Amino acid sequence: MGGLLDKANAAKDESVIEAEVIEAETIVEEVKADPPKDSNSSAEILDDSSSEGNSLSFANISTNGKIGYGLALVGFILMWPSSGFNLFGLSVLQDVLGFIPLWLVPVSLFGCSFYLIWDAVDRQKTIVLSICTLLLIVTPVLAGITLGGSAAGISDLSIDEKNDKLTFLVRGSFFVSSVTASISADGAEVWTESGEMSNNLHRFEVSLSDIFVTNAQDYDSSILTNYELTVTTDEGESSTIPITPELMNREMNDASVKFSTLTEIINDDTTDESRVVAKGIRIELALGLMNPSDGPMDGGGSSLTTYKTITTDYSVDVNVMFGGNVVWSHSTITVDGIDATWNSQVSGAVSGQTVYWIGLSGTAEDDSGAEYLERDQFYEDDGCYTFEVTITNDLYSSSPTTVIDEYAWDLSWDSDEADSENSVCS
Repeated sequence: MGGLLDKANAAKDESVIEAEVIEAETIVEEVKADPPKDSNSSAEILDDSSSEGNSLSFANISTNGKIGYGLALVGFILMWPSSGFNLFGLSVLQDVLGFIPLWLVPVSLFGCSFYLIWDAVDRQKTIVLSICTLLLIVTPVLAGITLGGSAAGISDLSIDEKNDKLTFLVRGSFFVSSVTASISADGAEVWTESGEMSNNLHRFEVSLSDIFVTNAQDYDSSILTNYELTVTTDEGESSTIPITPELMNREMNDASVKFSTLTEIINDDTTDESRVVAKGIRIELALGLMNPSDGPMDGGGSSLTTYKTITTDYSVDVNVMFGGNVVWSHSTITVDGIDATWNSQVSGAVSGQTVYWIGLSGTAEDDSGAEYLERDQFYEDDGCYTFEVTITNDLYSSSPTTVIDEYAWDLSWDSDEADSENSVCS
């Protein structure tokens, strides 16, 4: 009995297993015979297989491969300045690298990018990859041959005020090995120098004393002297640019003076009356390129309204003269560029800028803290007082000294006190 039961169970298990197998096979066959009709699913399968089959697809590139793409792009950008172009504004790298050739940087980047991409894609694509890399490298070079040739460009033209030098940078292409630069004033050559190119560039420094003839501009910005810079390559290509006129205004020859009278009330103990008397004067000085028609005005003023500031080095001495003698002297004013410095006997070191009227020092301070020249420190008698300005330029050893003595006024404080008209005299 037990044996019959076991056989029955075994037969039952076999039928179950057989049914399960048959059912699975049937499902597979049905799927194959009648695939899903969902058009979207079909499109997705096609896209995936297409992407999987393209080893150059960005989505299938490994991290190293993507880094390789980035390095190739950076290398392509850096090839332009290394071939003499400033297309991407990266020529400053030439100054940073110094004697190291700039082209080594992009070529090294291309080498790294080639390896990373080559390692990340199908090795059969190596020929295509090599051609693409070579095209990226030679494109800027070919542009240099076609557009740049053997010409050179001039940039960074400026004045080194600390060392009194004109500096500029010459940039060339692969084919320029040396350049000659020259500077002319109204067509006459005043300086020339040659230099070897390094990293497709060469920086020149020229002493201002070697090239300065006269100021480039007048007080109204009209051109007095044309300064031009010419650069010629060893291949015979040349380019000429004008030097910015403001850079070549280097000689100070003009000054203007004005003053205002300070008064005070004096009580007369004998008459018990009060009267206004001149206490002293506050002096102001202007320095720059000025209209020759400007000058002193009655009352202690100046007709100067505008003037052209220049940047250069010089010193200024101001003396108050009476009867041919110096009755008071201001400390020497030293000007470096537009910055003026001097020493005051009242407040010590003082500074100002020549872009404004400069309030000179005196012998005392008023209630507001402003310095003024006291009456008894310079005034001797009624008469003509001249405010003499002496300018000494430091551009070169033979720079002329300019004496300006047209600013003179008649002070009659003994007879008129505060009612003095301070009329112009000579």
